[in-house]
Amino acid sequence: FGNNSSMSERKVINSISKDYELWESFRNGNEKAFSEIFNAHVQMLFRYGIKFIADEEMVKDSIQELFIKLYHNRQNLSATDNIRLYLFRALKNKLIDALYSRKDTVSLSSAVLTFEIANPEEPDQEDDWDRIVQKSRLKKGIQALTARQREAIYLRYTMDMSLEEISSLLEMNYQSARNLIHRSVEKLRKELLLNLALLIYLAFN
Repeated sequence: FGNNSSMSERKVINSISKDYELWESFRNGNEKAFSEIFNAHVQMLFRYGIKFIADEEMVKDSIQELFIKLYHNRQNLSATDNIRLYLFRALKNKLIDALYSRKDTVSLSSAVLTFEIANPEEPDQEDDWDRIVQKSRLKKGIQALTARQREAIYLRYTMDMSLEEISSLLEMNYQSARNLIHRSVEKLRKELLLNLALLIYLAFN
């Protein structure tokens, strides 16, 4: 266990060091560093953004505007050793700004950004019945979570973010983020068991 822990720590340290050096290179005007940052993050930013706003063009425009702004203001940007977290937070704020600009928007805060995991793993024609049932249960379970719980689960288990990263992005302390994820997992587990019990009941009645 000790060796595995040491290896994991070294990976984190190497990742932090690489991100810091890459970001500093970009801030100093290195075009290759900018391209590397863009190419490494643009797809995950889109997948994250589309969970908040179904309008794909608005999300794409927001990402484009974000990178243009970063490029033109690169010398004034703050340092970071976690580029993904920096960009996720920046995109979230950019999406709020985009919604603000809509004429029908009166007031808005990050709390009203509804996080949706739309149709997770929709069943296809080749799926067997058991797999279709599993996907249906998963979808219902996720829909039973609050928007904040869905976002926390997505960040933790799809984006593989640490609790420190999630607490920073969701603007809560470490323990609150940990409790949120624990409650979300427990609620999801209960919903899945409830759906399974209902399916069994319907199958035999």
